[in-house]
Amino acid sequence: MHNAPSVSYPVGRCAFQRVIFAGLSGIVGSVMLVWFTLQPLSWPMGLGGVATLLGMVFGWRSVQMHAGTLSWDGQVWCWHSRTDGADDQLGEIFVSLDVQKALVLRWQPTSGRLTALDSYLWLGQERAVQHWLNLRCAVYSRAPLR
Repeated sequence: MHNAPSVSYPVGRCAFQRVIFAGLSGIVGSVMLVWFTLQPLSWPMGLGGVATLLGMVFGWRSVQMHAGTLSWDGQVWCWHSRTDGADDQLGEIFVSLDVQKALVLRWQPTSGRLTALDSYLWLGQERAVQHWLNLRCAVYSRAPLR
């Protein structure tokens, strides 16, 4: 498909990402709880508990960050960050996961320098329903050859 419409889509908290995180946290928390109740207390258990809590805290922090706008002008993708004060960045996107109402995109800046994005963007339809189909068209289109 060519000539996808120009679109700017807000990137921020994604319900799909929160559901995945909550589900995985619940599973890991349940496993840790069973481990704690069935085994005598030991230093590996304490270390595992601390690692689990730190993983959950940092995971929740990553769910909360990455506010900005992803724009397609028909030729190139641009990331406009609202959180880290960095300059706008041109780049490419690659679809990592598509579940119709949510997309996980791998961001690759053309400068080769990764930002605080950790190179993945989670986009959910709930952020801007009116622009969702245009975004999907742009994601799956290719820039016209010059």
